[in-house]
Amino acid sequence: MDDTAPSLVNPASGLANDYLNLFNEILMIIEQLPTMPELFDDLLAWKPVTYQEYFSRSILPGSRSALADYNRLNPSFRSRFEAIVDDLDRLATGTVASIRRHIKTKGTDDPQALAAICERATAALREKLSRAVALVNHGTADTAEDAQARADRLMAVRIKALADVRDFWAKPRFPTSE
Repeated sequence: MDDTAPSLVNPASGLANDYLNLFNEILMIIEQLPTMPELFDDLLAWKPVTYQEYFSRSILPGSRSALADYNRLNPSFRSRFEAIVDDLDRLATGTVASIRRHIKTKGTDDPQALAAICERATAALREKLSRAVALVNHGTADTAEDAQARADRLMAVRIKALADVRDFWAKPRFPTSE
């Protein structure tokens, strides 16, 4: 019974990460399409699904409680999540249309162009998806720090640690003899 099932919902956000599998699926299809053209039909079959539709159709234990929790979300927070999902939907459906147009006009005669389309799309999808993951897992859409900010933070920690070691050894450790 659904009521006794483990919760799918992350307590930090009130959202279930399982929904994002929909976007991970299209991301993987697009990513693999240049080397696996047999995925073209799967790409064309992909359609956006709302959070509510996803869990209404889901057979996962806990899907009803995921829907109930979604309905209890703060409206402002839910709007932020839905805006990110709308961006993901637009990007994914636009990519599907772009790839369909490319295949229709060029066929498979220009694999480099198809690979370039897929590469740009997967990079953009990953960036948007990382915002959705951050929101679901942490309750905030802030993505992890960029590489430069991380390097700066780690360097500051290292410099402080070296200064602490220097200060430690600068102090006398033994009583001075008289």
